[in-house]
Amino acid sequence: MEDNHQVVLTPEDQEKTKTNKGVVILLVIIVLVLSATVGILFSKLGDKKEEVQKAADIQEILESQKNRLEEDLTDLQYQFGSLQTNNDSLRILASEQQEKISKLLSIQADNTYKIKTYQKELETLRGVLKSLIVQVDSLNTRNLALKAENTELTRHLAQERAQSSRLTEDKEKLTTTVQKAQILAASDVVTIGLNNRSKETDRVRNIDKLKTCFTIRENSIATAGERTIFLVIIKPDKKVLPNKTNDTFPTKEGGEIVYTTKRIIEYENMDIEPCIYSDNEGRLTAGNYEALLYCDGYMVGSSTFVLR
Repeated sequence: MEDNHQVVLTPEDQEKTKTNKGVVILLVIIVLVLSATVGILFSKLGDKKEEVQKAADIQEILESQKNRLEEDLTDLQYQFGSLQTNNDSLRILASEQQEKISKLLSIQADNTYKIKTYQKELETLRGVLKSLIVQVDSLNTRNLALKAENTELTRHLAQERAQSSRLTEDKEKLTTTVQKAQILAASDVVTIGLNNRSKETDRVRNIDKLKTCFTIRENSIATAGERTIFLVIIKPDKKVLPNKTNDTFPTKEGGEIVYTTKRIIEYENMDIEPCIYSDNEGRLTAGNYEALLYCDGYMVGSSTFVLR
């Protein structure tokens, strides 16, 4: 026989079963919703981490670019300072660019602003540096050329001066030679004593005047015309027998000499035989005397004589 027993649920049991199924379904739905939420959160978290990493990478790139630009600016600053020139305007301009770079490097701002500022000024500064280098090179080249030219001019000037000096010396020598050639010469200088009757005597007590005669020799080079002959008589005590007023005449050596007496002659480039007279006036003493003749500042003749 077959057992055909069936379980019959009461209304209460059926209600409980329905309730349990509803709870299960709700729990399943909650679990699914939570799972979806967690998935979304994990996805967003991953995206956030990726964004943060990208931002870090970008910041690193910007920092590297900023450092590179700073190095370029620092190098430019050094190059401006290395320019060697004596031109004040160019030195001032180079100094101004160095100061400008220092201000750029001191800017306190984010990397993006600095990079834009550096990039904007970098090319301008490079252009200024290039222009300065060209000008400095041009000036240096010109200065070298001027130095070479100046050296050559100095050499030529030294040669010209040396030649001029030689010409001057030659001219002075020629002038001196001509001047010497023009100096008159007196020969046969003789001094005698004369008494009051114009008779010759060598006794001091009898002498009224001294008579000095001489010959001015012919000189075709000398200038003809009026000449003054100065007679200087040196006494035994080596003092000059002076004129009454102690007048002097200049010599070519630069000194002044007191003369005894003088005479003006007319010289015509031919031999002339004048005489000069000197008064005794009680000034003569016995002894050895010298008679010196001067003309144009030169001593032109001399002789000695003795008085008793």
